[in-house]
Amino acid sequence: MKRHLLWALGLFLLAGCDSQGAKEDGIPTDAGRIVIGDYTLDGMQGDPFELRAARIDGMLLMLDVAYSGGCEEHDFTGFTPEVVLTIYPPQLSVFVVHDSHSDMCEAYISESVSLDLTPLVGAFGETFQLTVLPVRSDSESIILQRGQ
Repeated sequence: MKRHLLWALGLFLLAGCDSQGAKEDGIPTDAGRIVIGDYTLDGMQGDPFELRAARIDGMLLMLDVAYSGGCEEHDFTGFTPEVVLTIYPPQLSVFVVHDSHSDMCEAYISESVSLDLTPLVGAFGETFQLTVLPVRSDSESIILQRGQ
């Protein structure tokens, strides 16, 4: 009896795991990039968006965003200056830039996007404080901790 129950539970779980469901969960499968360079907030340009929340999940910076559009694919990229406050943990800033690809539609889209933290970990180590600064947004910056 116990074996039949486990077998039925396994079939139920497998039935719920199809590739189409993974595509419809609202989380993009392609991670964005974080580029390290000679960047300042004054030099950043992009399209308006709302940063609703941010969190670190392993090697990803997960961003809950909202923006006007609906007809084109939208991209989010992070830019971080090479200059770091050398206290422990290192203090990093990531400027998040939204590219709407000239999407003129007016639906208000909410989604989660991710930026790969691998370049930051490779350059600055496993532990750092990260300030997420949305470019062309009325949203507040968000401070996160990685490691420790």
